Amino acid sequence: MQHYQKLSDEVIVPNLDQDISFFYDPATKKLRRRFEIYPQALEATVKFAHDLDRTKTELVRRIQAERQQNR
Repeated sequence: MQHYQKLSDEVIVPNLDQDISFFYDPATKKLRRRFEIYPQALEATVKFAHDLDRTKTELVRRIQAERQQNR
């Protein structure tokens, strides 16, 4: 995640005022090579956040169930 944050901080954010062709090749209708990994990185980050939330919810459920048993 640090790698993608660095990419964002050092390459993407400072160039947001550039024309879209800086990031995207209109001829091929694809992101430029150095930005190709970015959508996958965002998807992986979202999946990680969902997995983390699901794990937290399950952990809270288990703790509550144990507390109920110990009463």
